[in-house]
Amino acid sequence: MTGSGGPTVPLPAKLGAATIAFGLVFDLSEHTFARQAAEASAEFSSGEHAAHLVVLIGMVIILLGVIADGVHASGRQARPEGSPRDAIR
Repeated sequence: MTGSGGPTVPLPAKLGAATIAFGLVFDLSEHTFARQAAEASAEFSSGEHAAHLVVLIGMVIILLGVIADGVHASGRQARPEGSPRDAIR
């Protein structure tokens, strides 16, 4: 639905959410299938570490997208008409 007038989700936040979703599927597969294959090992496999890293990277992408959108939005705030930008309020 386009043009609803509500707040939009920044593109980097959407990409970060997709990265997290991929990382969670990767993590789930590593914890179930790879763990069964190497049941004797008490340590985490490199695949499990990689899956956790993908999720962490997705979180960072979301955070950067939200921060960038907030910085961009602060420049869009409307001022009262005729009010100079550097006025003392």
